Amino acid sequence: MPRPPQRRASRSAGVMFAILPVAGLLVGAVLRQPSAGLVIGLAAALVLTLLFWVADRR
Repeated sequence: MPRPPQRRASRSAGVMFAILPVAGLLVGAVLRQPSAGLVIGLAAALVLTLLFWVADRR
């Protein structure tokens, strides 16, 4: 019986949403703009997650 084709394991980009907002918050706190740092960290996490998703779809 032939084996089904092997699929590559998908990458998990959820860690981006755990690390980048906190890193952005810390950098923003140093620059006295914690809210902006948090928003920038979330935006960066979103962009990287979408890039991972697009790369995974190929």
